[in-house]
Amino acid sequence: MKVTCIYWPGEQERMLFKKCIWVTEGRVDEPKELPSSELLHKVLEARHSPIRVLNFAFLIEGIPSNISTHLARHVHAVPFISSLRNDRQDKIDGDFAPRNTPVDMIYYVNAEELMTIANKRLCNKASFYTRRMVQMMCMAALDKMPELAGLLVPMCEYGRCHEIQPCGRCGNAGD
Repeated sequence: MKVTCIYWPGEQERMLFKKCIWVTEGRVDEPKELPSSELLHKVLEARHSPIRVLNFAFLIEGIPSNISTHLARHVHAVPFISSLRNDRQDKIDGDFAPRNTPVDMIYYVNAEELMTIANKRLCNKASFYTRRMVQMMCMAALDKMPELAGLLVPMCEYGRCHEIQPCGRCGNAGD
């Protein structure tokens, strides 16, 4: 499995992010400077709506097909998964492909959903391979946007465990 961040928030998205903040504050003028790292981190940590314009795309190569479905379940992400249909490929009989058949995907997600995915899929209750894949995505995102530091963690480390049967990592029983 290989994860490459192929798209991340550049200057244009960061300026849009700042403009979105300003509009919520009643300002309609154009920002002249990029938002500071401190502002980015504070707004990411607060999970305010302007973080939804900060987008990432990951090329994930050789992900087991059953793990790709774990990621595809996140409704605010957009997965593009290579098909196992027999009319689209000839590497394997897709009608009888094992659950761990490698597929490739591009996973497009905004910063808010990336944090939500980390909260859920880095939990010890998640599949080992799913945790590994999400860890790789988080490391790639942190490389491109260090302001995400401390935010791409399991829910129990971010705040409080909400699992019905907690994994026990943080010692709380979900209450």
